[in-house]
Amino acid sequence: MSAREPGVSLLVDSDSRGHVHIDCYVRSAIPTGVSEQITTLVERLRTLRECGCVDEVDVSRWPSKRSIAAETEPTCDELVAEFERWADRHGYSLEPGFRRRTIPPSPLGVDAEARERVRVPLVALALYEEDADAEILRGVVPCTELSYTDDEHTYTVDEWLATVETRALDEPVRSSQIDRKPLLEGQ
Repeated sequence: MSAREPGVSLLVDSDSRGHVHIDCYVRSAIPTGVSEQITTLVERLRTLRECGCVDEVDVSRWPSKRSIAAETEPTCDELVAEFERWADRHGYSLEPGFRRRTIPPSPLGVDAEARERVRVPLVALALYEEDADAEILRGVVPCTELSYTDDEHTYTVDEWLATVETRALDEPVRSSQIDRKPLLEGQ
């Protein structure tokens, strides 16, 4: 693996892996100009599934911020907390794709305390590996690899896909973002 190849690309090494699946989360409010890029990205993920690089791909909207009583699915905040734990354990940061900020209390007294808000990227991937009795989060994209030498690098969804496609197909794959601003990485 090269210095700039995402650590999470290990998922294409199928020799000793378990069942691998990707959860793709997309914001519900997508700018019109970006929807075509997201459709292309989803097609690329499904191609990875068809060629056997991953076993399953699920595409869904980010869940709501608050829990609904009968809901068994995690909330957006719970997912982001899980992703942050993965990043902390493996030397990554979720910024700038995921952004936290503090909302001050309302001057009208409606909110007595400051609260924290998480802004999620337009699209993010959660990479899971299942073995005999557990599902393990193996990666989150976008993410930034932290370095003690200030040589940090942010891996975008598009860049990760291009790396995996190149390794899987044994030929270079052109990134769909070449000569474009990376719109998919959280605005």
